[in-house]
Amino acid sequence: MLNEKDFKKLPIFIISMSRWDGDVSSASLALAKVLSRNNPVFYIDYPYSWADVWRERNKPTVKKRMDALLWGKNYLTNIPDQSENFVAVTPKPALPIYSLPAGKLYDFASHYNDRQLSNVIKRICREKGFKNYLFINSFNPNYLAKIDKYLSPTLSIYHSRDAIEEVKGHGLVKENICVQHYDMAMATSKQLCRNISARNNKNVNYFPNGGDVHLFKKAFIETLSKPKELENIKTPIIGYTGAVCQRIDYDLMVKIAVQNPDKTIVIVGPRKDKEFTNIKLDDYKNIVFVSSKRIEELPAYLQYFDCTIIPFAKTNLTGGIYPLKINEYLAAGKAVVTTNFSEDIATFESSIYLANSHEEFLKMIPLAINDNSLEKKHARFEAAKGNSWENRVSLLWDLAWGTYKKTI
Repeated sequence: MLNEKDFKKLPIFIISMSRWDGDVSSASLALAKVLSRNNPVFYIDYPYSWADVWRERNKPTVKKRMDALLWGKNYLTNIPDQSENFVAVTPKPALPIYSLPAGKLYDFASHYNDRQLSNVIKRICREKGFKNYLFINSFNPNYLAKIDKYLSPTLSIYHSRDAIEEVKGHGLVKENICVQHYDMAMATSKQLCRNISARNNKNVNYFPNGGDVHLFKKAFIETLSKPKELENIKTPIIGYTGAVCQRIDYDLMVKIAVQNPDKTIVIVGPRKDKEFTNIKLDDYKNIVFVSSKRIEELPAYLQYFDCTIIPFAKTNLTGGIYPLKINEYLAAGKAVVTTNFSEDIATFESSIYLANSHEEFLKMIPLAINDNSLEKKHARFEAAKGNSWENRVSLLWDLAWGTYKKTI
């Protein structure tokens, strides 16, 4: 048995649904960055399938990984501007199995993919001389669900971040297997904890998302260059950062645009709206879309927003969401208007404008725009400060150590 000091020095392997150089901020990546300040962290890319490699072979992100993907060479990459402990791992390509029905073919392909991923972890352990390590599966249950069949980490942790039952595919079945086979399970929202625990008759720890509060504080303590996409906007800006996807209340978005013709709604992030609604947001001239930006670029956009919004629909999916953006907005000192979509967002009620209807949401926007005193900005930062990723890492170690002691 390891003592607590040695346990908290263990190298850490993390798999997730994202890659280190993806164009959307990721909770697993943010967590990994902070963990790497004190521990070796190996952040394993979400595997490309062979179909992905062929289809994206001319993209820079794939071309720079080609030696690793094809031959297993140069498969470790130090992340620029991060701790030298933070290493990205490119595994060999996986078989494309998302569209396969449950059955022998799916099981065979899934087993192949699990072996590919586990082999790269074993290779690192051999090369680095690791005998003990922590393994975190951050919401990628389609890989290594039966962790104990392929690897023997000192402690295995499954980390749920969304209501996976709302997504088509094998995810729900795989997540249940993860919860049964991993030493510890945790989830980012209270609803997720209850639902996953009820399905599996196993305790699920509450581990809410954090925020890079010191990065986003720049939005109100420094003068940042105005992003080029905002240079010609002369009206007040209602801002949103993140994906435009199935979480959005599109009827509310239309009402915001129609009832605020003297304002501009700026959306920074990837667009998937056409997959989830017939409403044509492009028809509204005061809605401006900006492409995805690296997290380091977001404070500059937030600085020039007059208020921020989280216009989520209230559904089972959003009921399980603790959004990254709430702590980012508040750390930037921004007034936040949000729908009351989950009990987690409601915990911020004293620091935000929490709307229980479309009508309330629309009435709160002008109030938020006029609520930007320096005193309020500092109060919002303080509200986010307690939810920093540094504090979340401390919580993770406490949960992990407590679980480890019980497994011995």
